[in-house]
Amino acid sequence: MGAGLAGGSAIGAGLASAEPTAPAIPADFDLESFVRSAKVNFIRLQAANDSGNIDELREVTTPEMFAELKIDVMERAGAAQQTEVVSVDVQVLEVVEESSRYIASVRYSGLIREEKGAAAEAFDEVWHLSKPRAGSGGWVLSGIQQAQ
Repeated sequence: MGAGLAGGSAIGAGLASAEPTAPAIPADFDLESFVRSAKVNFIRLQAANDSGNIDELREVTTPEMFAELKIDVMERAGAAQQTEVVSVDVQVLEVVEESSRYIASVRYSGLIREEKGAAAEAFDEVWHLSKPRAGSGGWVLSGIQQAQ
């Protein structure tokens, strides 16, 4: 026990770096264009969800994510919903290249208003987007998690 620890443990040595690390993004990735599109798609998805536009939701989500959103829309049973995106900031956390697809983790934060006349509320979420490496398919939403 304790063998090899005389010089100190390397476990977690890089976790408390004073310098924030740059996101892992492929060199040929068009970050500026992606960020612009990510903002537009965030607002587009909010509007499609609010209006219960199942066809649009299917177009911009993976089948698994679509199934979850469709359940939410059906549970509302036509009840009106209006989300006003007051402000949205986009931060690309990472873009990973897999054999058949790209996966981007994008942090969205800002202010939204979910009821007319209500105060805007802060939100902070990480969306996972995927896109096939081959073909003409665009970025689709594959998951959402609350940022911590």
